[in-house]
Amino acid sequence: MRRVSWVRSVRGCSPQPRRCPSSSSASRPLPEEPGQEPPTGQRRMNPLNIQMLSRSLHEQIFRGARVRYSAEEVRRSVRHLQQHGLWGRDTSTLPDVELRLPRMYGRDIDEHFRLLAQKQSLPYLEAAEELLRCQLPPLPERWAWRLGWTRYGPQGRAEPVEFPEERALVLDVEVCVAEGHCPTLAVAVSPHAWYSWCSRRLLEQRYSWSSHLTLADLIPMESPAGASCASKQDWMERVVVGHNVAFDRAFIKEQYLIQGSKMRFLDTMSMHMAISGLTGFQRSLWMAAKQGKRRGLQQVKEHMKKTRSKAEGPVVTSWDWVHVGSINNLADVHALYVGGEPLEKEARELFVKGTMADIRSNFQDLVSYCARDVQATHEVFQEQLPLFMERCPHPVTFAGMLEMGVSYLPVNGNWNRYLDDAQGIYEELQKEMKKSLMNLANDACQLLHEHRYKDDPWLWDLEWDTQEFKQKKNPGKKKKKKGQDGNSQVSPAAMGAEESAQEWQEADPGPPSEEEELKASASQLCLERLKETVALQPKRLQHLPGHPGWYRKLCPRLEEEGWVPGPSLISLQMRVTPKLMRLAWDGFPLHYSEKHGWGYLVPGRQDNLPAAPGESEGPSCPHRVIESLYRQHCLEKGKEQPPGLEAAVEDEVMDSSTIWQKMEELSRIEVDPEEKMSKADQSLVLEEMEELRCAEKKSKPSFHHGNGPYNDVNIPGCWFFKLPHKDGNDNNVGSPFAKDFLPQMEDGTLRAAVGRTHGTRALEINKMISFWRNAHKRISSQMVVWLKKGELPRVVTRHPDYNEEESYGAILPQVVTAGTVTRRAVEPTWLTASNARADRVGSELKAMVQVPPGYALVGADVDSQELWIAAVLGEAQFAGMHGCTAFGWMTLQGKKSDGTDLHSKTAATVGISREHAKVFNYGRIYGAGQPFAERLLMQFNHRLTPQQARDKAQQMYAVTKGIRRFHLSEEGEWLVTKLDLAVDRAEDGSVSAQDVQRLQREAMKGSRWEKKWNVVEQRVWAGGTESEMFNKLESIALSPSPQTPVLGCHISRALEPAMVKGEFVTSRVNWVVQSSAVDYLHLMLVAMKWLFEEFDINGRFCISIHDEVRYLVQHQDRYRAALALQITNLLTRCMFAYKLGLQDLPQSVAFFSAVDIDQCLRKEVTMNCVTPSNPMGMEKYGIPQGEALDIYQIIEITKGSLEKQ
Repeated sequence: MRRVSWVRSVRGCSPQPRRCPSSSSASRPLPEEPGQEPPTGQRRMNPLNIQMLSRSLHEQIFRGARVRYSAEEVRRSVRHLQQHGLWGRDTSTLPDVELRLPRMYGRDIDEHFRLLAQKQSLPYLEAAEELLRCQLPPLPERWAWRLGWTRYGPQGRAEPVEFPEERALVLDVEVCVAEGHCPTLAVAVSPHAWYSWCSRRLLEQRYSWSSHLTLADLIPMESPAGASCASKQDWMERVVVGHNVAFDRAFIKEQYLIQGSKMRFLDTMSMHMAISGLTGFQRSLWMAAKQGKRRGLQQVKEHMKKTRSKAEGPVVTSWDWVHVGSINNLADVHALYVGGEPLEKEARELFVKGTMADIRSNFQDLVSYCARDVQATHEVFQEQLPLFMERCPHPVTFAGMLEMGVSYLPVNGNWNRYLDDAQGIYEELQKEMKKSLMNLANDACQLLHEHRYKDDPWLWDLEWDTQEFKQKKNPGKKKKKKGQDGNSQVSPAAMGAEESAQEWQEADPGPPSEEEELKASASQLCLERLKETVALQPKRLQHLPGHPGWYRKLCPRLEEEGWVPGPSLISLQMRVTPKLMRLAWDGFPLHYSEKHGWGYLVPGRQDNLPAAPGESEGPSCPHRVIESLYRQHCLEKGKEQPPGLEAAVEDEVMDSSTIWQKMEELSRIEVDPEEKMSKADQSLVLEEMEELRCAEKKSKPSFHHGNGPYNDVNIPGCWFFKLPHKDGNDNNVGSPFAKDFLPQMEDGTLRAAVGRTHGTRALEINKMISFWRNAHKRISSQMVVWLKKGELPRVVTRHPDYNEEESYGAILPQVVTAGTVTRRAVEPTWLTASNARADRVGSELKAMVQVPPGYALVGADVDSQELWIAAVLGEAQFAGMHGCTAFGWMTLQGKKSDGTDLHSKTAATVGISREHAKVFNYGRIYGAGQPFAERLLMQFNHRLTPQQARDKAQQMYAVTKGIRRFHLSEEGEWLVTKLDLAVDRAEDGSVSAQDVQRLQREAMKGSRWEKKWNVVEQRVWAGGTESEMFNKLESIALSPSPQTPVLGCHISRALEPAMVKGEFVTSRVNWVVQSSAVDYLHLMLVAMKWLFEEFDINGRFCISIHDEVRYLVQHQDRYRAALALQITNLLTRCMFAYKLGLQDLPQSVAFFSAVDIDQCLRKEVTMNCVTPSNPMGMEKYGIPQGEALDIYQIIEITKGSLEKQ
């Protein structure tokens, strides 16, 4: 623990005086000498012509540090940029930013952040230490059945209290799920006493309770139950510890107040993820290892089957990490850190599945269960906190996590309006889609007539058998011969009616006489005869005799409750639906295989046609009709007609591309194949490849390439190709309506056949409702707490726009502050919400976060955050100056307009869209290998062959990542000298893979004992735009104790090299960038809190989604908050540069391109968020467009000062 040193440093710090800014703004030429500073009044440019911070900003932040560049490093950088065609390109310049920054603490920027974080987190750390050192009081023997809080003193005496007053608590809240969101009971413990809390809904039995939650339904922690707390309270700093404490926080009364409180939350689950968390794959392996034979083993087997080639052998060679990591639930985390008897969790089921009556009858047992969880959480916390402080030593990490734990989303009555509108439109569209599908089924049923279904490319293999109409024998009449076959759909009763009508027509002499009118009419006679046939009906009514089997399954039986006529059971989930909709993939009809899932039929196959018609078993495929269908598609699309489909077969042995298809799962294995594959493994691969080459010849079409063909699906005249799967071709597609196929629906690759209006409309509706269908349960179950007028601050209730009829409330997103092994925050709804789309019902979700009157949302997106972090890491390693690598230069100076930005370069290299290039670039930086790129290329363009995808991926990786080269070990250098081998050395002394292989061969030849020589010391990337960056990332990831370069956070113990050896390399490389991005966010949160407190800016942290942050700020402070955000970004980037040894920062990344000031949460302040459920856009909700201001506009408005005007 560092408490004492923290206290000294916080109390002893003294602010450094501000330095006066200069007023330079003129342009200047590039300095002739690398170390030369520009004359006063000229823009500062580095030797690579990159504009740096203005002189005044540089002096204030870097304290006048002189930036020196080595001439050799400059020449090296210029050569590298020339090699990639970037040297000599125009670089943009911006006006210098002249800004007087707030006073900074300490000797340098690192010490400044350290002191800020220590000061912010010290009270909470001191409170946490009380819990750390204490021994908990004994558990009460009996719990009080009493409304609100009860305190149990040292002697076990129970007394009612308003709320626990200690500054450190461990808390656990339980909710009866069947009764809604309201908390049922809670248990807390401080170093001095136990507490229990009971809700009114638990104690009082009512027929029903309101679902409209208010503060009165929640748990008071800082004020009496009835207090309004509208004005800003002078509450002290307090800390609450819990396991997944974000869940418990959602039930605390004071957390819903707009002005916030000083209470902060420490999550033992998040600390566990930072200390000993597991990756997704590790979790599956851990389950198999710990709970073995049943629970996890099958999952791991399936995962391994998907994620590795058979030739490579077992994926994981080291299992030591299993003993230092665990999955996230309290029982397993407790077993890891504390040990002892396993926790009993059976009682929890009563809260999940039971009723309030069950909880009342088991009250004592359930509160005791809750208290044991609190006890276990405290034991875990005592073990965790010292470990956390040791492994995440920078105080910014601790302070940042505290701030991340108080997310807050304001809403108003428009929230309920949004839910109603989205659900209403969804249900209407569902009905319309059901009607379209029913029409399709009814139309398809008509094809039974004259067996027309046999010529339908989709419906030919459905169940067309009909049921014969059964009737009782009629002993009173002579049995007539039936001239109908078993498939007849005409009943005897109907035949009788026809005969009667015929007789009437033949005998009609003209107008009836009076006598005839008195007699019964022919129609009455007909009806009477029909009534007689009722007796012939069987006792058990048949279900739609005369209709095909597939149609009968879509229709409910007459005796079923809620019966409606027609095929009303039809839905998108049924296998028959894509066929009824006549879905085609690139013009080929969809087909379902039991073995391979959904695919499509490609005509032209000759090798499986029957010798004579009628010889094939089962229904015959109309392959000629499919041929003409595809020809029509080619005409429509202006494609070249395929060569004579009859001769479109190529007989060939499986080539390398087909073999690669089998091997492509290597992309998911998180070890480098070069490291992993032993000689035995390599021989296995060669054997398997040989087997594949010698395999039976296989027919395939020459005019179509895709995922196949799978010739074990033997459909005469057609090849079967599988639909592409996002996780690789070995996976089967379960439904063509999955959201992964939405892009193909949009570009027309997957569509209903031409002229099928019902099918096209159903497909369109499916796309429209996809978002709400997947997300509406999560969205509708969001817990909203509504605030009464007395609970709102005066700035709201006295605002001209305040409406007493309107509702104002809040949602507390249950954010796990470190939910992944990279310490990224996790939350299932808000952190994954997409932006509004014109064709997605309910996708305006984020815009429903709307501020109350008198407030604004101020926020910004960090421009290319992770790309810049990765780039600056590489630059620090390569030549120690900004823009010295091609990757860094493109990040800083690349322009979309002239194709020199990173995404445009990648797009041009591979021949893909810029949007797709973004995915490749981020995937590569996160450690994904070439097989990932191949799979993604085929996903983006399913028309590529595996070989084409492989060639494109190889080309992209050679240009970006580069090629592998090797630094020889002492043994290797000795062998080169001893064997007198000529090797081709690069500038850095590395040699090629071919030279290493030759060296190993020669060494083995000359070795008497067949010794395995260790000739390689280090592997590096070379020749690519990103080579230096990857070398740096790998050097960190593969070091004995990987740490983030800025805040020094250690990787999870379960991923340390000593534990995993050479495994999970992708996860470790990914961790370096992602965890550094978390450091970036924590630095921003600490800086913003400092500026808000220092300059009395009334605001609070709202949420961070990916690389964007949002603050809820009082309206009059919005521009000062925007300036604070810009200064925060400047200081955070400078901190990164400083910690990497770069005493400067480029002007282009110093400030946000824009800070958004808005009344709702949306990606852009001008977005109108028009969707099918919100056709009027934000006007419907009375939300105007916001403001997006750059640094120059903000300085003009605020006069460059954070002080109140």
